[in-house]
Formats: sequence, C-alpha cells, structure tokens
Amino acid sequence: MPLSRFIASFGCAVITLIAPLPVQASNADKDLYGDINDSWERFGAVYGRVVEHYYQDVDHEQIMRSAIDGLLRDLDPYSQFFGAEGLRQLLQDTSGKFAGLGITVGLKDHYPVIIAPIENTPASRAGLLPGDLIVGIEGRDTFDLGLEQIVNRLRGEPESTVHITISRRGVENDWDVAITRELITIRSVAASGQVSPGVGYVSMRQTRFSEETSEEVAQAIRQLREDGIHSLILDLRGNPGGLLSQATEVADLFLEKGAPIVSVRERDHDRAELKISQRSPLFGDLPLIVLIDGGSASAAEIVAGALQDNDRALLVGTRSFGKGSVQTIFDLRDLGQAALKLTTALYYTPSGRSIHRQSLTVPPGALLQVPAGDYDLPAGLLLGLILRSPDSETAVERLQARFELEEDEARLILSTPLDAFIGEAADRQLTAESSTDTVIYRTRRGRTVFGHGGIDPDVTVTDSTPPMIVQQMHRQRVFFDFVVDYVGRDADRETATAAVDAQMLEAFRRFLPQSQLAHARQPDGYDELEQLRRLAQDAGWNGSVVQALDSLQVAMDRRREYLNFPEAALPFIREALLRELDLRLHGREASLLSGLQYDHQVQEALQLFENPARYQELLLAGVDD
Repeated sequence: MPLSRFIASFGCAVITLIAPLPVQASNADKDLYGDINDSWERFGAVYGRVVEHYYQDVDHEQIMRSAIDGLLRDLDPYSQFFGAEGLRQLLQDTSGKFAGLGITVGLKDHYPVIIAPIENTPASRAGLLPGDLIVGIEGRDTFDLGLEQIVNRLRGEPESTVHITISRRGVENDWDVAITRELITIRSVAASGQVSPGVGYVSMRQTRFSEETSEEVAQAIRQLREDGIHSLILDLRGNPGGLLSQATEVADLFLEKGAPIVSVRERDHDRAELKISQRSPLFGDLPLIVLIDGGSASAAEIVAGALQDNDRALLVGTRSFGKGSVQTIFDLRDLGQAALKLTTALYYTPSGRSIHRQSLTVPPGALLQVPAGDYDLPAGLLLGLILRSPDSETAVERLQARFELEEDEARLILSTPLDAFIGEAADRQLTAESSTDTVIYRTRRGRTVFGHGGIDPDVTVTDSTPPMIVQQMHRQRVFFDFVVDYVGRDADRETATAAVDAQMLEAFRRFLPQSQLAHARQPDGYDELEQLRRLAQDAGWNGSVVQALDSLQVAMDRRREYLNFPEAALPFIREALLRELDLRLHGREASLLSGLQYDHQVQEALQLFENPARYQELLLAGVDD
C-alpha cells in the first residue's frame, strides 16, 4: 500500500501519512520564521565546526539522526522519526498482522521456550505446546541467543518454510518440524465467555485496537447473547490503545446514534473534530460494566470515557493511564522510506475532560536512553515503570501503554537484567496531581466526573498485590516451569485435569528448591564454602575449623527458608498454578478465563450485576428526578 494513501492510527493517535507542504509565512508568522532561521544558523555553525575540526571523520547520517531524535525527545515521548524498518513495524502494529508461526516465546535454560502458541496458527497446528524448547532453527543451535535474534529468525515471508528443532519434557529425543509461515492476525478479543450464569465477559486485556477490533467484539457479544446473557463485562485493563477508528466503532456498539464519543483538539482550539456515534447500537439494552486500570491507555480510554460520559456503563477498577495525545504521521518521501510521527492534538471526552495526564509529559532536556529494538526509551521513565510494577505481567502492561510497544517488545525489555528490579519499589506510587488540577465535569445525565488526566472509575477496586515471594515466583517463571515439568510426566496429556489439588501443591513445594527462583536467590559464597571444605579435608585442619564451616553452612541455608511460602500466599499460588495448567492443557483463552474467579475487580462487577438497584443507583448518582 503506498505510504501516501496510508491512513492509520498508532497508540490511538490520528495518524495520516501526508506529503510535506510548501510553507508560506503570514505576517503574524514572520517572527516565528525569523526564530527558525536564527536556530538553523546556530546549528549550522556548530555542525560546520564539527565537520571541519573534529579529530576524525564523522558519520553525517548518524549525527543528523541524533539531532532529530534529540529534538523530538525534548517535545514528548510520542513524537518519533521512522526509517524504513520503523515504518514496516508501524504498518504491522496498526494492522495487527505479521508473517510468522504464531507463538509467544521466552527464555528458559538458555534456550527459547514456547510460552503459548496462538490458536489456529501454524504453530498450534504443528502440535507445539507451552514449555517446548526450540533448540535449533534451520540447523543452528539457539543456545544463548537473544529474543530479538530468535524472533527475527522465526519470522519471514508468508508461504516460506522454517525448520525448527523441538525438545519436550518427557520425550527422549529431539525432533525437527518444518512449519510454513502464514500471515498471523493478532486478535483483539483475547477471551470471551460467561463468568457467571447470564453474565458475559469479553476480554481485550493486553491486546490492541487494530483493524478488525469492532467486528471481533460484536461477534463475541452476538455469540454470548445467543447463549442467553443478560449483562456484560468488557475488560479493557492493560490495553495500550490502537486505532482511533476502532475505538469509535467499539463505542458505537453501545451508544445511541448521534451520541458524542470523543473530540480531537489541535493547538488552535477553534479547530476541533467531534466523533459521534454513526448508527443505532447493536447492544444498547445490555447492562454494561467496563474494567480499567493503570495500563488502559489511549483507545481504551476513549471507549471508557465515552461510555461513562454518556451514562451508558459503569467503570470499575483504578484510574486509567492518561495517554490522550494525538500523533500525525508526516510522510517524508523526499528522504526515501521515512516518516515523522508528531504530537498534534489532544483527545477530550464528551464532557470536555482531557484524557491526557500532563504529569506524564517528559520535561525538556536530554534523558539517558535505553535501546529497545527500533526504539530508544527514556531510562528514567522506563525504570520508574518497572520499579513500580508488582510483577512482570503488570510491567509488560505498563510498558505497552507508556511507550506504545507490542507485547513481545515489552517482554524483550524484561528479558534484560532490568527484570531484577521489578517489584523492589512496588509501594511507590505515581505523584498525584494536586487538588488544584482537579476540575469537575458533568456526564450527560449530570453525574460528577473529574478531569485531571486519565479516566477515574465509578467504583474503585484495587486488585490485591501478591506477597513478595509470589512476585518473585512470577518473575522467575516458576509456575510455568513447574507445570511444564508436572504435566510432562503424564504419558497421556489428555488425561491430565486442570485442578490444583493437595497432591499438586505438595509437588510444587518439592519443586521450589530446584527451581530457577532458588537458583537466582542462592546466597553468594556457596562455591567458595565448598572449596574451603575440600581444602580443610586435604590440609587436615582441626575440628573447630570444620565446625565453623558447618555453622556458616547452616546460616546460609537459612536464607532459603523463604521458599516455604506463608499461608497468605496460597490463594495467589493456586491462581497462578491453575492459569498455567489451563494454558498447558487447554490454551490461552481457557487460561485467561480460569483466573477470573480470583479477580477482585471481576468479582465486584458480578456483585453489582447481582444488585440491579445498586447498579442503577451508581449509574444515576447525582441525577435529579
């Protein structure tokens, strides 16, 4: 598709590729362009001296790229320059499609491990399972390869074939599989089903708003209605955004024709575009609760804000992320395959609230950058999000929302030593806006809502934070490794049941001392202590020395006692094991649904539906009869 015709949205930005236009300065702009000319002169003077006098030849392309990146970095985190590869990735992100096998991979024992195959993809049809190790790609060993290299080798052109070597727990010999790559569509609806008789659930958690999102949501709800649901939960937690057009179409499914959805305001506030519902709602009569949290951003916030301001749904959870800026893509065709993504406007909900949280704006000045694939991310903000995350899944959600990353890109960041910091500052919170920043707005029926960036829920429910030992288990992927080992012992996988019983818990306790968690937290000095024991034996040292070494051994062993998890951790461990067991036996969707029985925000939504009077009271709070 020619870039000049490409119209999309990235991170729920209005994105349009347009050619550069000739600049004509009006009288009012003369001072502005005078300042531009002065700035060019200063830059040119510095650049000229560098070229003439620097002690070695310079890379002019790199210098200009650094200058462009520095300029955009001082504006905000979302303005960005794209080269050819960046544009390719942009098209993939907005379409939700890529050519590959259809698997999510991580690292285990220095090899890539399949976290989960996507259903109805070449990987799932080839019989690949969670926990399978990819020990070879095209005959080349994958030991200690980075995730980025692995992903690049597995992806390729549609209809091309890749040969991989698989190692599976409980299978004696490795085997080769030839898989033909296909165009993989990443679904926006991660799971759907009934969480209680008559209550439907549609999850868009940790997915994106891509080209077919509204149709996927509509199809899922149609099926649920055929199954007899009378209420619906729409889960937008951890959803970092996507296409503006799809955000409006999803809201369209529930709002009456002509209802306002979102307005887009540029620097000149006289220029604003209002998006309204274009059709009669397909599901206008369905009682609706929307789940949001700090990872809900951009397109997800547009949907949540529109439904709240039109008094169409109750929002349950925690305040959303607050990414409400609009990016436009300018086609720099004179430079070849290049484009500029520039923040040009802000989003406002129907009541007039700005979605954008100003405290998230990067202050001017150069920031230390961390390379992450095709991106350079501000180190301070990157580490801040990771440090405030109680577990790796939350970190992935926040990285996706904050930096507009794909899930595999966010996980790639966490595969670096940065993941060791997750949770260390879980008790720290984002600096709250002062009360002077809080402005009162009114919904369509007169309910009070607040405008201080992000979307506040109608019912605040914070999900419980697992104990630190459970967070550490998640970080080290202990639950995944255990289930792969536990189910792998069963000769017939189909006979295994998705139940966390006493026998399984006992097996998990026995597994912990041999787990990656125990290895990662092994106190320093074990190897040195063993060397001292051998030296004491060889040198014939007296018994007091041996007793001292024994005492030191006991003290070091005590540091492993944390593996005997407290009783308070048991519900979290049961939930994690159940989800991993369902993932192994029944796939990703079953895994997502199985954990909802432990989900406080989902359970709160169910209680509201069980009490229609309370639901209506909250939906009409402050409305005069």
